[in-house]
Amino acid sequence: MTSVAGSGDLPNLIMVGPGKSGTTSLFWYLSQHPDVCAADVKELKYFAPITHGDGRLGPVEDYASHFGRCGDQRYRLEASPQYFHGGEAIIDAIRRIVGEPKIVVTLREPVDRLWSIYRSLKVRTTIPASMTIEDYVARCEEVRAKAEPLTLDNRAFWTLSGERYAAHLRPWLDAFGDDARVVFFEDMVREPASATRAIAGWLGIDEACVDAFSFTVENRTVANRSGALHRLALAANRSGLLGERRRVKGPLRKLYYGVNSAPQAERLPQDVRLRLHAVFAPDNAELADELRQRGYAGLPAWLEEPPSPGPTTP
Repeated sequence: MTSVAGSGDLPNLIMVGPGKSGTTSLFWYLSQHPDVCAADVKELKYFAPITHGDGRLGPVEDYASHFGRCGDQRYRLEASPQYFHGGEAIIDAIRRIVGEPKIVVTLREPVDRLWSIYRSLKVRTTIPASMTIEDYVARCEEVRAKAEPLTLDNRAFWTLSGERYAAHLRPWLDAFGDDARVVFFEDMVREPASATRAIAGWLGIDEACVDAFSFTVENRTVANRSGALHRLALAANRSGLLGERRRVKGPLRKLYYGVNSAPQAERLPQDVRLRLHAVFAPDNAELADELRQRGYAGLPAWLEEPPSPGPTTP
């Protein structure tokens, strides 16, 4: 199957891992490969309206325009976390419009991911600063108990529902088979070069050049000293003035973190952590079984061992 916009103008490598699971960092790592041309914007969200909007997709020519600078690189890459929970509807649209791309799914230990999402929502002022993690989890539990579908109105509290990895992952693995690969956040944090080399090997492109890449951490969630300065930074980022100009944004981001980041005072209470582990345990077991049946080995500790009572990473 070929793309409807013509050969070579749409992505053939798509990252669909859920948010806060390392998609931004991996997008940057792979974009440094000479055989990979990344989209000019990381999250194109072209197919997102299927589950996050009115269902209508924009002109495919607009989608293709984000790869206009690509040359003869073997892969054209985009990464949109919104796709992961879209199931067969988004999968069908991708196969109809793009063809048969390679799919990368990043996954992260669900308690750590929920904590990171909660902090990010507060930093971005999506939820009130006064909302505690207990309040947030309670609201997420209400959404999950009602089996509410993902909508624009409830997406901030759909985290528990979205952490049912096995159910959301299975359609991607069924549809794309060996052209889909699961990558774990923990592996990227521990050995980013090794994890990236493994992906390059799977893609059939040079692995040796990976050692020369920069492996900086992207999309960090940090507390801020000044809410006004943070709102100004968010507005500048959302305006698109800087686009994806990493040479400009990188130094500015570093300066911003130095000026406006504050110590992270809030911590995940141990009782909440253990309760969440209990909530996720059945889904984690299902995911581990699913992956083993598909030939995955060397799974991360959260899929191989009982949960540790240790502290959650910020």
